[in-house]
Amino acid sequence: MRILSSELKVKMNRQKRDRTLTINPAFLQEIKDSNLTLWKTVERLNAACREPREPKVVLGLLVPLLGELREALALEFALEESYGYIEVPSAAAPVNHHLLQDIHSQHCRLFLRITELAERAEEMQFRGMLSEELPALVNEVGAFELEFKDHERMEADLIRCSSPLGPGAGRTDTTKGTRF
Repeated sequence: MRILSSELKVKMNRQKRDRTLTINPAFLQEIKDSNLTLWKTVERLNAACREPREPKVVLGLLVPLLGELREALALEFALEESYGYIEVPSAAAPVNHHLLQDIHSQHCRLFLRITELAERAEEMQFRGMLSEELPALVNEVGAFELEFKDHERMEADLIRCSSPLGPGAGRTDTTKGTRF
């Protein structure tokens, strides 16, 4: 029985190695189109960072907005990982599977980054550290925005290139005009 179990494990590991990641473009696009909370939160965070306000007011806006963005990204990434990205046999892998894996791996890094920003804002509010650290936090939120928008553009490109109708068949870019 132990031999059978070891043989089964070897076979399962080999099958796992013989699989790679691809996307389901229709589901991935539907997920992106459906998460309106994410894009509304991005717009509100954009306004909070751009408009001139007292530091205490800015931080009072950033804390809940960063928390909302963290929750919206958690939902977005969970849905994308469950339904938008799928494993297929390596023989059926897209030509750009290394790029696809790189884009997929950005979910973890982006989520950890927004979590760190949200926690820093909460700590600043709790400790009352406004004048010294708030401008740096606002700049880091802006840098996160650029990184997230790049990620979304790359996923949009993957969707367009993976569409059954070809590269020109994708929908409109949901990231256009958004700035924190």
